[in-house]
Amino acid sequence: MPATVEAPLAVLFTLPGGVTYRRRLDDLPNQRLAAHLAAGLAAATHPHGPIRTRSVAMQYVQTARRMVRELHDAEFGGGLSELSPAVIVEYWLGCDFHRERRIRAILAAYAATGGVLDAGVGRHLQGRRINQIVKSRPNPPYSDTEWRRLTAACTELITSLRRAHRQVLATIEADTKPDEHGASADNLARLLYQNGPATAATILDRLGPTATARVGRVEVLAARRALYPDADTALAYLTLFAMRTGIVPDGIDALTLDDITRTSTSTILVSYTKGRTGREALNLPRDAVRLLDRWLEHSAQLRAHAGDQAENVWLYVPADDRGTGHGLIYTRPRTQTRRAAFAATTGLLDDDGRPLRLHGGRIRATYQHRRDRSTWTGRTTIDPNHSAQVEGDHYLHSHTTAQLDALETIIEQAQTDLRRKGEPPIIITGQDAAEFAANFPALVERAGLDADAITALLSGQQDVFVAACASPTNSPHAPAGTLCPARPWVCLLCPLATFAPRHLPNLLRLKSFFARQGTQMTAAQFLAVFGPYAGRLDEDVLARFAPADIAAAARLAGEHVAEAALPLHLEELAQ
Repeated sequence: MPATVEAPLAVLFTLPGGVTYRRRLDDLPNQRLAAHLAAGLAAATHPHGPIRTRSVAMQYVQTARRMVRELHDAEFGGGLSELSPAVIVEYWLGCDFHRERRIRAILAAYAATGGVLDAGVGRHLQGRRINQIVKSRPNPPYSDTEWRRLTAACTELITSLRRAHRQVLATIEADTKPDEHGASADNLARLLYQNGPATAATILDRLGPTATARVGRVEVLAARRALYPDADTALAYLTLFAMRTGIVPDGIDALTLDDITRTSTSTILVSYTKGRTGREALNLPRDAVRLLDRWLEHSAQLRAHAGDQAENVWLYVPADDRGTGHGLIYTRPRTQTRRAAFAATTGLLDDDGRPLRLHGGRIRATYQHRRDRSTWTGRTTIDPNHSAQVEGDHYLHSHTTAQLDALETIIEQAQTDLRRKGEPPIIITGQDAAEFAANFPALVERAGLDADAITALLSGQQDVFVAACASPTNSPHAPAGTLCPARPWVCLLCPLATFAPRHLPNLLRLKSFFARQGTQMTAAQFLAVFGPYAGRLDEDVLARFAPADIAAAARLAGEHVAEAALPLHLEELAQ
């Protein structure tokens, strides 16, 4: 069985990975309710329920104990079979989401194993939860300055303690006659090296009564810390390892030597357990490989005296004298108390000047955040496997002659469009061909006009809706030799268009059309579709005509308002 109920009342959990956890319930006031909840806890243990780790088991037991005490204070003295829907709903109303979820899991597991529950309570277990989960906030990454301070603190501590560790080992190996030195620091190190970690009192007893006058407890603890890593040392290695790999905190804490596979002299494959997905593997980066090798070297002497605990990666000896024998060796340096003590010992501060809180989730979030930023150059690439420089050299630099001609053509067309939009409109008032050719030589040259073509342009034979076109079959909006397909308002920005007083009625009708479209379209849509043309019409074209001509044209345009309606494409319609 994954969990059993013992007498006196207690629950013994046997969890995956060989982890055991026992918690007593015989000290609770309502023993009948406590016994029923103990049976529910045993039934809710993995693989039959959600209790699969020690921390989760602790949370579930604490929830059950609190439920017994609070219902007893509310004068409920029965078991789960006497629990009415009114009582459980009233209790759930005072819970948060997680407590209600755990209680529901315990009651459902109790009922699944044959326990008797009220029918109304069973219907509530199948329905919706009363309390809604509060949306959690993602772990914020550490700032760059906090990350650098944390890296520097771990690196400095590791460097100093590793140097002291090597010096002690060198002294032990060089000391061939330890008995001649009596009670000294070297003899303390040798005694600890041969017999394993022990309390200061044990070491002093072994040295004899004459040694206590020359060597004290402080010297013993200093020698032990130099030879065997303490909690701060192990936590520094572990934290720096997490910063260089981004492995989930619970996966790092539970690492064993069997999870480490050396694939070559400089590469290591680490397998770890991620609680939400299961087993995963990571090929460690080079700096993480070097760090892990240094830690295994630093903890090798302690591992030789660890017995069954030697398979755990993060071994350490506490700085004080808690426990005896193998009880001095621990395997979980990243506890809440140790993290706070580490920040206080190293003087780590956050950006606000307060002690920096070490949080495994924030370390992982910062690792991923920095990794994403390190690979982003601010520029997109055609192939994600190429850098911007590689693509610039291979795709934008090495071109054939035809490709270079095509690129130059595109650039020339873009420059021509910009220049064309900046040129003033061509307004004609006279009908003399010679005067027109003298005033607009650029247009004559660009369109290839002769005397007959200029006469046709001035007489209105080449009129379109709002202008006269110098060359309808040589438009910049269509291939050469084909008739221009442009919309009527496009002529306002065309270099071949000329505007005469006879075009004013249609120009005013076009202005009315722009006004109606402006009321039916959003400002962004109108500016994108008609904005440049409306601005050219108001500011450049109509402004160059005499007010009398505009007034006469307005009267003429008003008589044919219905004629101002123009066929539109889909993108030009109001949306």
